[in-house]
Amino acid sequence: MVDSSRLQSIGPVASIRKLQLLLFGLSTILFLSLVQAQDPQAVLKLADPNIIDSGDPNRCIGPNESLAKKYETVGKNWIVVTTINQPTEAMELVCNLPGWNTVVVADSKSPKDWKCGKCVYLTVEEQQCLGFGIVPVIPFKAYTRKNIGYLWAIKQGATTVFDTDDDNLPISKDVAFESPTESVIVFSDEAASRSVNIYSHFGRPDVWPRGFPLPDIDNRKQVQYLPSYGSLAEAERDVVGPPALIQQGLADLDPDVDAIFRLTHGEELKLIKYCQKSPSARLAPGTFCPFNSQNTLFSYDALWGLVLPVSVSFRVCDIWRGYWVQRLLWDVNGSLAFTKPTVEQIRNAHNYLEDFKDEIQLYTDTSRFINFLANWTSTSTDLETRIVELMKAMAAEKFVGEADVDLAERWVKDLQSVGYVFPKVSAYSSEHVQQSIQAIKPSYQGSVASRILSNNALKNCYNESDPSSGKIQVMVDPPFDGFKDVLLVVNFNWGGYYDLIPTYLELYKPYFPNIVFYGPNVNDEFAGVVNRVYALNGQLSYISLVTAMEQYPGYRGYLHTNDDVILNPRQLSQYSKDKVWKSVPRIPVDVHDRSGMAPDDWGLWNWAPQANMWSDTALFTTEQRERIAKFTGIAGPSDVRAWCDAVYVPARVVPEFAPLMLKLYEHEVHLELAVGLALLAIEPTGDWVGWKEEYLWDKWGPKERTRDHWKEFLKPGVSMLHAVKLSQGGTVKDYIKNWMETVEII
Repeated sequence: MVDSSRLQSIGPVASIRKLQLLLFGLSTILFLSLVQAQDPQAVLKLADPNIIDSGDPNRCIGPNESLAKKYETVGKNWIVVTTINQPTEAMELVCNLPGWNTVVVADSKSPKDWKCGKCVYLTVEEQQCLGFGIVPVIPFKAYTRKNIGYLWAIKQGATTVFDTDDDNLPISKDVAFESPTESVIVFSDEAASRSVNIYSHFGRPDVWPRGFPLPDIDNRKQVQYLPSYGSLAEAERDVVGPPALIQQGLADLDPDVDAIFRLTHGEELKLIKYCQKSPSARLAPGTFCPFNSQNTLFSYDALWGLVLPVSVSFRVCDIWRGYWVQRLLWDVNGSLAFTKPTVEQIRNAHNYLEDFKDEIQLYTDTSRFINFLANWTSTSTDLETRIVELMKAMAAEKFVGEADVDLAERWVKDLQSVGYVFPKVSAYSSEHVQQSIQAIKPSYQGSVASRILSNNALKNCYNESDPSSGKIQVMVDPPFDGFKDVLLVVNFNWGGYYDLIPTYLELYKPYFPNIVFYGPNVNDEFAGVVNRVYALNGQLSYISLVTAMEQYPGYRGYLHTNDDVILNPRQLSQYSKDKVWKSVPRIPVDVHDRSGMAPDDWGLWNWAPQANMWSDTALFTTEQRERIAKFTGIAGPSDVRAWCDAVYVPARVVPEFAPLMLKLYEHEVHLELAVGLALLAIEPTGDWVGWKEEYLWDKWGPKERTRDHWKEFLKPGVSMLHAVKLSQGGTVKDYIKNWMETVEII
């Protein structure tokens, strides 16, 4: 698995103290859920009784000269912030960024004398004079004042809006988002869990974003990848990786996590860092991940999705917006992307218990909300109508209040009045997306390449001068114990390759705790490591398997392989250990008459010994001969060709299999003829696991199957590949190791 002592192993999420806090939190959830059942707005009122203000005493009473001057500021790139603080360090930077305009939306508690750089500061009084229909329904003392700033920016000609807060300090001293063109694509195809914890992709599976469904928290769960956006055909991009219309940049130091995490991980707060080397990742349609309003870039075709709901709490509003907008993005052929950290959050003071109360709806409703959104459909042909329709449906399910239906209607009208052009609706079909994902997964080595790219980035993220980076984890499967009752029997055809045993153990020991080696010409150096056998240069290598069965009884099964075979342990772990693992042999050959030459394409396979084999009347029992004849359709002697550089034999058939193989060994029957024939004699092929095996050649066979092309055959579903020599060098080992860790199980 991952060979680095500097990468933290994945451990339990909570200590006893953390569990106590979590139990306290869950009991609070239960109480507040009962309250909410009686009054959907009750939790909101408990969180902040002043968050919904009725009326506005500061009405526009005439032309405003200062506002008229602010209209002179125009531009395509806008930053929107609301604040009740004096200018922070982050705002000092944001208000002076070249190429960007910034609008700061005042609230009733904001400083009257607020001023910073070239920022436009919209006072409470000026907001009343803008003529926007949403202004009368936006409460004071509320984060949702931002809605007014969004409309202001769009009216000024914004084509890009950067949504942020006054405690997010840009790392590069600029709004720096990578082009998502080469982003990897992540997805979830689980009907019961449509969520992806994107923090895992950036090296912190032990951290989850605010708004992530609590039942889906699992720091062992792998991120599922499709090929990178750039590697897909255009038609496939449009279905599983449409344009990233919204990009969420991560935040280092004190990122946006929920109150449960903060109350149970206090020692880690302000020290969290994600991998700066990880590629950006976009979500395939049908997959959800929460995103916030603190470090998010909206392109023009997503500006309609900026509106924050007003009937939910401060800690819920941007998360609910994020889920709502993700569903509608699929209807306009758009997607959500996440990028490496672009800001450091110097978090303003918060009361974590108050945050907890504010987030109750996230804990109780998120899973249901995601399921609702995933199944919501509309027949409307324009986005404007769908925006309102979805908000009405959300209100009917009590995810939001009726105030947000009113807001959505006003928002759409305001966007139309300022000249915003809504993107066209395209036909989204969840069935089509899932069918495309299933079609792409097994046919593209690119999905493996995406995982390798991600894992390599994580491995390179450790920085000795920054202890926080030591928490970054490379996500692999939990410790593997699927073969603790299986013996891996490795045969060396030639004695000159024993120095590769350490490399072999590095690759396979994490999966197979029990490994034995067999081979010829064992010198003193390897006398205690390799068991000596005579296998006629590999032609009789099955003697290693039979010898291991005799020397090491008691295992549930025996997996025999040669040293130049690549196995896929995680794929093999899916198979029943009580069945034979072997592809069904090739078409048999009638050998009643052996007087002639061997068939031309038999190559090195020895033709002569089979004559003696079939003349040995004691070799097969009557029942075994009948089983062979039933498979071949030939009454009497018949040779069955079965490539056999790897085979699994369950212990239950060993008493019949081992003696038969010893008899075939006495006749020096070639490996590819002996093993398949013996298995046919003792076990009907209908009871086998017909695994997928791939074979390459040195000089023989099709040109595209020469050994130089071995990487092309390491695809999902392949159980074994022959022949690949580990002696080719370290890069071969590293590639195989990555493939074993990341290849998708079929």
